[in-house]
Amino acid sequence: MPERSSQAGPAEAPDAAPGSKVYVIQNPAAGGRHPERLRRIIGTTLEARGVSYQFAYTEAPGHAEELAAAAVASGFPRVLVAGGDGTVMEAVASIADTDTVLGLIPTGTGNQLAANLGVPSRIPRAVSVAATGRPRRIDVGMINDRPFTCMAGAGFDTALISPDARLKQRLGYLAYVYAAVEAGLSPQVASLEITLDGESFIERGVGLEVANLPGLRLPGLPWPINIIRDGSIDDGLLDICILGADSTLSLISVVASFMTGRPHRNPRIRYLRGREVRVEADPPLAVQADGELFGMTPFTASVRKRALAVAVPNA
Repeated sequence: MPERSSQAGPAEAPDAAPGSKVYVIQNPAAGGRHPERLRRIIGTTLEARGVSYQFAYTEAPGHAEELAAAAVASGFPRVLVAGGDGTVMEAVASIADTDTVLGLIPTGTGNQLAANLGVPSRIPRAVSVAATGRPRRIDVGMINDRPFTCMAGAGFDTALISPDARLKQRLGYLAYVYAAVEAGLSPQVASLEITLDGESFIERGVGLEVANLPGLRLPGLPWPINIIRDGSIDDGLLDICILGADSTLSLISVVASFMTGRPHRNPRIRYLRGREVRVEADPPLAVQADGELFGMTPFTASVRKRALAVAVPNA
């Protein structure tokens, strides 16, 4: 039977008794769904597929990392995470570089990792994939010694990917549109000193992105926004996209290039690829990773090749 964690302090090791196949971590604050109803859907779907499980709610920031660490230590072969990219990022900190498989149940606003890996958005189907899908090993990015699976960045990237939490609750996907428009009307231009695999150079623009996956999948948009051309999530490299806009007009041009699938034709967009990048900015820019704020520049990002096993659809 499922079990609920009773405290937000250090997680006690769950019981990996015979027959306990998966451990489920749910962020009750993610996505606006009623948490108890979502919990019942997850449990019913697992039981219908003959999968026994144990269960815990997260109760504070960082709790998913502790719960995942306890599940890994107890020998659970799979840890299923019901939440957004931020909750997933916490769990990855404990699951990366182990044999434990991460299962994704996307209940957040962005759910970028799940979307890029083809995990269904409908909860029952996502639960089935998380519990029984085939493992795929992917790269894990590191920023200032913390993991990320999707994208990190500074400047305009931060305004676009991490809108105000209250806006996300009220507007959902439209919060990202609002944040992008607001940042575009008064873009902050900075001098960017970039050191890629030991080689340094200076760029000027509104920011940059460090990507571990090719693009963004946005709710309501029938096509993906491919930020990185020919990007890969398992090549052992990070893709850096420099946004060289210096005004509202040029930023509109950059955004339009992404939306129409032609960023490689815009001279204000520059691409680089490498294993480690350090970024300094003058003036300093806000930094994000997988939609979570990570302070201000400077930052250093690197990659751990195929460090994480994630459950993906079998077909």
